[in-house]
Amino acid sequence: MVRTAALLCIHNEANRLGWWIAHHVAAGFSALLICDDHSTDGSQDILTQAARNYDIRLLATDQQETDRLQRHHNAQLRMIQQEGRHFDWIIQLAVDEYFLPGSRSVNGFFTGMAARMGPESFQRATHVPVNWCLTGLGRWTHQHFDGQMAHPRALFLTHAPETFPDSRVTRVFFRPSARQGLPDPFAHIQSPPDWSSGRILHDAAASSQTPQARRYYDRNDQRFDKGQALLPQTLDISAHILQGLIVGACYAIQNGQAPAPISAAPLTETAHHFRRFHLYRQDRKMALNREAGTLGFYSAREMETDGNLIPLCLVRPDDPFPEMKTRAWLHTEQPSGRPYLPAGAPASTYFPTLLDCLPIRVQEQEDGTVKLVLLPTGLPLPDGNPLTLAPAETPLIFRPDTMEEALRHFTVHGLTAAGLHEAIRKSRWISPSVVGALYAQLPAEEASTLFTPLLHRLFHDWKH
Repeated sequence: MVRTAALLCIHNEANRLGWWIAHHVAAGFSALLICDDHSTDGSQDILTQAARNYDIRLLATDQQETDRLQRHHNAQLRMIQQEGRHFDWIIQLAVDEYFLPGSRSVNGFFTGMAARMGPESFQRATHVPVNWCLTGLGRWTHQHFDGQMAHPRALFLTHAPETFPDSRVTRVFFRPSARQGLPDPFAHIQSPPDWSSGRILHDAAASSQTPQARRYYDRNDQRFDKGQALLPQTLDISAHILQGLIVGACYAIQNGQAPAPISAAPLTETAHHFRRFHLYRQDRKMALNREAGTLGFYSAREMETDGNLIPLCLVRPDDPFPEMKTRAWLHTEQPSGRPYLPAGAPASTYFPTLLDCLPIRVQEQEDGTVKLVLLPTGLPLPDGNPLTLAPAETPLIFRPDTMEEALRHFTVHGLTAAGLHEAIRKSRWISPSVVGALYAQLPAEEASTLFTPLLHRLFHDWKH
């Protein structure tokens, strides 16, 4: 099996970096080699967390070099010098470039390439070019992507044709043992482009800094649904990264590395009670289809006979205070085996929604129905149409890992930043999804005193 790596240099790319890492881990690269140009937006937090679970090798740029492009170039050369001997092939990419192998894995790409070239020619090859495939904005043509965004592979499903001039440009897999510098992307122009074995999906339109460049790259001539081939695995990996960031912030509190927020009143222990509801549309119950990975509404007969269907529970605090009336949390009635609860289509799935307990705002309607809003995005769940709540029986015995018990455990000192800090500090176990779902319900200013600036931006830097 060949050893492969993707090489990247970034500066302040927290809005896209998690997606990029997850995609290329899902693609099957042996390692990711990432140079960070002293980011200040939380990118380093993402890199550090991802490196705990995946083979991601990090290097900081030399700030004494004042020219940005030269600084990035030098850092990537140093990375190759330090790590190149461990890999058969390396490809240099930008954060808006996604390598998509035609065989759904990097190893499959090279197996096919060896068969196509012949064993002897493949052994002698020092580079394998892969053409750009410029993605268009499609229905997102009027949206600017300078803040948080859904996964690009869920958003951008169209691309320029083979005849588009920039489709000839390549990124190059190269053998680090056979070259001293970085490859020139214009040195291996392929015309016409060859996308049969793989392509570089390049989101140039979305990342363009000028209207002229955006118009030039926004080409939607061909639809390409296969660009989503790695999306399910990518979202699962992204969920692990997000929840790892939350666990890391909790460990910082437990280790005394994060000061306690100031509380307006002394913290006391009070057992909070919650009420559980099932959700209905007419006589059909809302459930997770575990096999399809989607939420839907199902008849009583379907719920009884289909083992893939798990009912959803809406948990509301049994609290007299008006500010608590709209707060709720959504989760599956039994563990689903999935790392997150897929609340919407991938194109409306944002990084901070990759939890298996979701923070909800409940909007009461005059006819007794409710509408649900998913935090922090403010998007309707599941589709904005009214639902009916029906009380669900509360189990007499809670297991320590149930969502309701976790909600009670982490609100024992109140649903405030200070109360959540104290509950985390004393806890012997962490439920990252529940902690994240509680954190999302805090007022934005108050939340800024609890966790890292990155988590605050993820959960509270939104315009509804």
